[in-house]
Amino acid sequence: MAQPRRVRLRHLLAAWSIAVALVLMWQMLAYRGLMALAAEWEFDAFGHYYPALTYLLLVVVLGSPILWLIRGRADEELPGRTFIRTLLAVAIGCAVGSAIALATAIAQPDDSGNAARIVVGSPSAEGAATGAATLVGDVIEGRVAGLSENLFVARRSSRFAPIVSPGNRGSGETVRYFVELGGGNTLARARSDGALRGILKSQALPGELVRLFRYAGIDVARDYRVLFATRDSLTWPYRVIAVELLLVALLCAIAALGMHLHRERNRQAGGKILPD
Repeated sequence: MAQPRRVRLRHLLAAWSIAVALVLMWQMLAYRGLMALAAEWEFDAFGHYYPALTYLLLVVVLGSPILWLIRGRADEELPGRTFIRTLLAVAIGCAVGSAIALATAIAQPDDSGNAARIVVGSPSAEGAATGAATLVGDVIEGRVAGLSENLFVARRSSRFAPIVSPGNRGSGETVRYFVELGGGNTLARARSDGALRGILKSQALPGELVRLFRYAGIDVARDYRVLFATRDSLTWPYRVIAVELLLVALLCAIAALGMHLHRERNRQAGGKILPD
């Protein structure tokens, strides 16, 4: 009975680790929960945020019961198949996560089709659909917030400013729209009539910028929207996460392959290996 119970326990622990990995993946893509808290702590402590590394560390810590699956005796010299399979499972999980992040990037709206014209502060601005849009309003250029992101595979600086109803200049108004700025705080894709053309996305500001705007006294609506200048800037975070997770997957796969080859060479040489 001990062996079936051990197998069932392994399956339960593996299911727990998979659930942890999926929840943290959603939090990383949506900037929610523990991943958001970890990101803000990293920015405060180091001035940088490494999403793939943060994700992997949290999966290891919260999914630590999986370590029970790969433990071995102290006198054993080489990793057994369970450890190699665990590395392969991590590689597959990161590869799947990379595919999910890439699919999320592909699924983002673009600026094709007719752009909805939205006058900020008007009834039509409430709950406006995402996608191609033209915003009419006043940009509060004195309340620009910027963020520099130095990641493993890429780096960029982005700036955003609130946009409020025409003539209001933000006096006591709840801010429901933000606009991405170009270089030198110039308005990205501004039209000759002063309207702004871009891609509207719901709740797409980096979480630390939302916190910064609120600290500055700006009343940010819960269901705010961001007007991005291009689809590249909108999908950039998802594409970077996809590349970083893919790199982690490749490293784990290479490590598993190296351990497997080492194990087989040791087997052929008559060395001691872990039981399967």
